[in-house]
Amino acid sequence: MSAKQNDNPLLPARARTFLLAKDNTVLSPASVGSLDFDFVIEQLEADPDVEIQQRLTPRTFRAQVLGTSITDKIVVATIPEQTVANLIRHPQVLVEEDSFILPQPAASSVQEIDPGLLSPFGTTTTWTIVLTGSGQQPVAGATVYLYGSGTPAQGRTDSAGSVTLSLLNESDSTIRAIYINPQADYWSAWIDRPQLTSGATTTIPLAPLSDSFPGFPDSELIGWGQRAMRLDQVPATFTGRGIKVAVVDSGAAALTHPDLTDMREGIDLTSTPSNYEQWKDDTIAHGSHCSGIIAGAQNGGGVKGFAPEAEMHQARIFPGGRISSLIDAVDYCIDQGIDVVNMSLGTGGSSQIMLQKLAQAKELGVACIVAAGNTGGDVQFPGTSPDVLTVAAIGKNDEFPESSYHAQQRWKNGQDDLGFFSAQFSCHGERIDVCGPGVAVVSSVPPSGFAAWDGTSMATPHIAGLAALVLGHHPDFQSGPLQHKGAARVDRLFDLLKSSSTPLQFGDPQRSGAGLPDSMRALGLEQNGQTGTSAVSQDTAVQTALAQLNKELIAAGLLAEVMNMEPPAANTGQTVQRELEEVRARMLNASLSVA
Repeated sequence: MSAKQNDNPLLPARARTFLLAKDNTVLSPASVGSLDFDFVIEQLEADPDVEIQQRLTPRTFRAQVLGTSITDKIVVATIPEQTVANLIRHPQVLVEEDSFILPQPAASSVQEIDPGLLSPFGTTTTWTIVLTGSGQQPVAGATVYLYGSGTPAQGRTDSAGSVTLSLLNESDSTIRAIYINPQADYWSAWIDRPQLTSGATTTIPLAPLSDSFPGFPDSELIGWGQRAMRLDQVPATFTGRGIKVAVVDSGAAALTHPDLTDMREGIDLTSTPSNYEQWKDDTIAHGSHCSGIIAGAQNGGGVKGFAPEAEMHQARIFPGGRISSLIDAVDYCIDQGIDVVNMSLGTGGSSQIMLQKLAQAKELGVACIVAAGNTGGDVQFPGTSPDVLTVAAIGKNDEFPESSYHAQQRWKNGQDDLGFFSAQFSCHGERIDVCGPGVAVVSSVPPSGFAAWDGTSMATPHIAGLAALVLGHHPDFQSGPLQHKGAARVDRLFDLLKSSSTPLQFGDPQRSGAGLPDSMRALGLEQNGQTGTSAVSQDTAVQTALAQLNKELIAAGLLAEVMNMEPPAANTGQTVQRELEEVRARMLNASLSVA
C-alpha cells in the first residue's frame, strides 16, 4: 500500500489509522524468518509515535477455532507513514488502512461543479424560502438545496420553516433547481427552474405522506415494496419469532418510536469502550429506517415490518464507522448467534481482513445481506464479497408524487418492467444477487415520525426481513441439518431468496440479479407463481404449515426438539470467488490498479 506523507505546510494532515494482522497464507523467505506478531505489537506499543487504539479478537471459541491467522488478532493503530513503510516490507505483515465506511443514502443526480474552476470574485445573492405543511404549519428541520450554475447552497429550515441561502454570481434566471428533503412526515420536493425572487420570501407547500396514505400513521401501512414482494399475502402467524436479526448501522430510536420500542438488544461500537445503551440514540436516523422495514411493530399503526417478532439487535457503528468497526460488529453478531445481518453500508475500497471475517461469519451460519451502493457505478465493498447476498435497488411507478425527488431516480438508460424501474443511483455488476424496493420507501425515523427515503440501504432490509421469515418458517430450516447454523444453511437461504425471485428486465441484467424475491415462493407457500395448482406446491405448503405447528409445539414445551448435526457441504465456486476477491483487495491495498 502507499505510505505517502502529506506535507502540506498550510495545515497538518490528520494521522492515518491502520489495521494490522498476521498473514500465514504468505510464505516468509528464509532470509526474513517467521513472523512473531506479538513481538511486532510490543515494538509498536513502545513507540511514542504509535497509538494502539484497539485489539480485535474473536469473542467465541467457535470463531477462534474456525478463524485464520488474519482474523485471530487484529490491531487498530495510528501509525506514522515511515513506520507503515517498514512494516509492509515483511511479507507476513498485512497492513490495510482502516477506511471509513458510510451508510448508503442515495446521491443527488445533479452534476456537481469543480470548485477549483469557480471565481472568488463577484456578487452574492440571497433567497429566502419558507416551507409549509398541513394547515399551513411551518415545516422545521428540512434540508433545502439550491442549485445554480456552480456549487449548490444548502441549509436547514428553522422553527418558522424558513431558510436563507446564498450563492455567488447567480441570479433568479440561473437557478437550476430546488431540492427539499424534509426530516419526516412529508414527501420530498424537486422543482426544476423555480420562479424565485432574490431578496423576497418564497413559500413552498409540501405534500404530507398522509395525503397519499389516508389515515396514516394512525392506521397501519403495508409499504409498496412489501406488497410487491407479496408480504401482504403471507399468513399473519409468520412473524419471524425465534430468529435473531442484527442491523449494523446507526442504532435505533427504541426509546421514542412506537414501531421500534420492542427492540431491546444492541451495542454501541462508536465509543471506547463499547457500551450497551447508546445504540438507542440514533442521531442520523439511518438505522431506525432500516430497522422499521425489517421488524416494525404490528401495533395497528405506523409501518409493519416483515418480521415484527424477530429478536432485533443493533450494532451501532455510525457516525464515524470504519472497517475496524464493521469487523467488531460482525464479531458481535457471531457472539450473539445472529441469524441475519443487515448491512446498508459500503466503501469504495476493499479489505482482505474484512473478507476473511465475512467468510468466518458465513461458516458459523451468519447470513450477511449487503447493500450494493449508491454511486451508480460498480458494486461497493463489502457487497463484492462472495460470502454475502448483495442487493440492488428498484422503484415502482405511481408510488410517489411526480413532484417529489423520487421521480428523478429512474434509470435513464433503461426500460421499465412490470411497472418497476431500476434506480439511477444503484450500483450494479455481476455481484448483484437480487434487487429490492429502494425508492420512496416509507419507514420510521426519530423521534417518532416516518419518512420516504431512497437507496440500496432501503432495498437491503426488505431482503433481510424476508430472510428472517424464511429461516423462521420455511420447512427446510425447522428440522434436519439446516436447522443448525453453518455455511450450508446460509447457502440454502440465499438460494431460496434468489430462486423465488421474479426476473426483471431493465436492459441490463447486472442491475437486477435474479430479480425481486417473492415472499410466498420463498416461504414454500407457492410454487412457480401458482398457488395450490400443483401437487408440489400443495405438498410444500403442507410441509410449511406442519413445520410452523411443530415450532409452536416445541415453544409450548409439548414436543421435544430433535438435534441432527451433519457437516456442511463445501462450495468450491465460492471458495474460488473468495480467493479472487482477496487478491483484488491485496492489489488495491498495494495501490495497484484493478479493473
